[in-house]
Amino acid sequence: MTRLASGTVHIHREWIPVDELVGTALARTEALLARHRVVTEVPGDPVLVPVDPVLLEQLLVNLLENAARHTPPGTEVRVRAAAEPTGFTVEVADRGPGIPAGEEERVFERFHRGGRPAGRGAGLGLAIARAIAAVHGGTLTASNRGGGGASFRLQLPAGGPSPSVPVETP
Repeated sequence: MTRLASGTVHIHREWIPVDELVGTALARTEALLARHRVVTEVPGDPVLVPVDPVLLEQLLVNLLENAARHTPPGTEVRVRAAAEPTGFTVEVADRGPGIPAGEEERVFERFHRGGRPAGRGAGLGLAIARAIAAVHGGTLTASNRGGGGASFRLQLPAGGPSPSVPVETP
């Protein structure tokens, strides 16, 4: 966290398919999410994004772990990725208790644990996730969802034209 906040982390960008990043993060959190209904929405066509895959995967894992910890078993955790004209967005949304009014920024502070009892995390996951977004030139925001729950939205800028993806023909 200290290295991310101080700007001394050097990112190693690679063109990575968004669905691969989402899939790897979901695989890493499979045990935590086993008691939830996970819904994914990723583009059908390959969407390549210029990111540090290790860091961005960690950002997604932190968001998924947060959703699993704050959402009752049996409820939905939704992961949506979308290409946009100016970049791309990944959103992790849940149907937990949501974020207390006025705490939407505070949840990203180091050691803020949202009133969780002792032994349930150090309160660094969302701070690290936001720092990773920042070193990529992006933003990570939190809001409440209509109907209950929280939504964390990562927006990253486009990194120039993506390389062409060869299409295999049968």
